[in-house]
Amino acid sequence: MPSHFIFILIILFLLTSFIFLKTFDGKFYTKIEWTYYYIITPGVIKSAPRLSDTVNYYAKGDDDYGYEINSVTWENVADVPAAQKKIEQFFIGKGFTERHGGKVWSVYWSNILVTPDTCPSEQYSTVWGYHEIRIELITGTRGC
Repeated sequence: MPSHFIFILIILFLLTSFIFLKTFDGKFYTKIEWTYYYIITPGVIKSAPRLSDTVNYYAKGDDDYGYEINSVTWENVADVPAAQKKIEQFFIGKGFTERHGGKVWSVYWSNILVTPDTCPSEQYSTVWGYHEIRIELITGTRGC
């Protein structure tokens, strides 16, 4: 095995370890921080519609509670209800269905049929506030 191949494997291992350790307690980042954006941002969050120029991402690894969290927040949104409609159309276009979780300010989206026999391992929610809107992804890392 060539030595440059081993060197590349070591670099990839160190980079992955660094990212894991930095996100274990939660990490806010932007698209400019490409190592975080391209490696740990889930595809659905990357492909979400652009709602404003100010975009922040967040990732938090599983810290023994059985789930990890990823989110994208758009700040300085001029029309939050219109942005919410864009997000609704985005999820519908991806085949997700809307589920209400009993909270007034939050709508959950899932791409699996939740029954007593299934466990929703991925759950997206949209949360909105004053001139900002956020998509959160909560991923289960253990069985139900």
